[in-house]
Amino acid sequence: MKFGYILKMNLFIIIIIIFASQAFPSEKTDLAWEKLLQLSELPGVDQAYCYTDSQGVAVGENLDRPVRLASVSKLITSLWALEKLGPNYTYNTKLFIKGNNLHIAGSFDPFLGNEKMFFLISQLNELGYTKFEIITFDKKIQINPDAEAHSDEYPIITRASNARNLKMYFNTKNWPIEMQANYIQTASKAPADKFRKAVQFEIRDAQYVDANPYENDPEAKILTLTSPKLYKYLKQINVQSNNYAAHTIFLQLGGEAKFENYLEQRYGKSSESIHFYTGSGLPVLLNGIRKDNYATCEIIIELITILKNLTERKGMKLEDIVAVPGSDGGTFSKRNFPADFKNSFVAKTGTLVNTSTLAGAMSTKNGISFFGIFNQTTNITAAVNVQNEMITSLMQEMGGPLAFSYMLNPFHTFEENLF
Repeated sequence: MKFGYILKMNLFIIIIIIFASQAFPSEKTDLAWEKLLQLSELPGVDQAYCYTDSQGVAVGENLDRPVRLASVSKLITSLWALEKLGPNYTYNTKLFIKGNNLHIAGSFDPFLGNEKMFFLISQLNELGYTKFEIITFDKKIQINPDAEAHSDEYPIITRASNARNLKMYFNTKNWPIEMQANYIQTASKAPADKFRKAVQFEIRDAQYVDANPYENDPEAKILTLTSPKLYKYLKQINVQSNNYAAHTIFLQLGGEAKFENYLEQRYGKSSESIHFYTGSGLPVLLNGIRKDNYATCEIIIELITILKNLTERKGMKLEDIVAVPGSDGGTFSKRNFPADFKNSFVAKTGTLVNTSTLAGAMSTKNGISFFGIFNQTTNITAAVNVQNEMITSLMQEMGGPLAFSYMLNPFHTFEENLF
């Protein structure tokens, strides 16, 4: 009887130890976190960190507390886009040419800005076109001259602004000196034979139309301006934290309501624990009240895990769509990590006036560890220092970095010549 009691107690103790090791954060990283928050004078209740240990179990502090995400949101927008469209999806903008007129059938291409418009005009010149009487366009075209650059606020794009921009681009004799210089600089950075040294074009007018006038016209010549594959767009979005392109894709997929439905039906996530107002992570004003994307730390690393698995099922790697600190520039150009951390983790930063965030995946000697660090504070400098130091603590806890092979590839908004 006594032996049986002792055996039961020993089993109970073993179960408690196992449960504790799975349910509570690592003592070392927890202590490091608390110390960093104290030194930085950041209130612990508004901060969260989490990571998966060598057993794949999520540990940390405030794992289940909803926190603002800022641009870490773009990782989850990327997941949605890859699942709905696929990594090899392309935006095919169709050009219908008949006589002296051109109709552009848009594709919601999120990078229809300076570089791509310059490329289009150069390609048309190469094919012998230098003048159109009228250019018509549909509701799926969305021209933003600054599409390739980071934008703080989503621009208002209308039929009038599209017409205005088309007339600006296609009347090269009216280009101001700055635009001429921009073209020359863009052409010089492009691969060989993609741009003419100089372009010449003119049009009389640009107009919106409800229907393609040459849709079924056998005499119309059809050309295609195709984009790079979607995963290359997502990579650029995540490296440069391009708010405009991220939110454009989010809207293309259906926006806030469709995203909430996707998370609930696909992954059983309720709006109480995760909700997106934008695909970029920028806040919105609803009835004068600011609304931010939010989620729990644990949900974010769970979804990043899913993102990694998805990319691998598609024959890719997570670094194909997420920034690699130490190699990719962008938002990591001013962050410093130990030299041996180069090419050992992928991550996305996020910064708002009251938020600084970092999340991604680490390649370590104890396996892959997914992590998130969320600081709710206006002291962004202190938060960034906390995040950088916590990466070191997490790497050490996981046995140290294990670098992977990675090659930096230049990004362009075009790929194939006009065909």
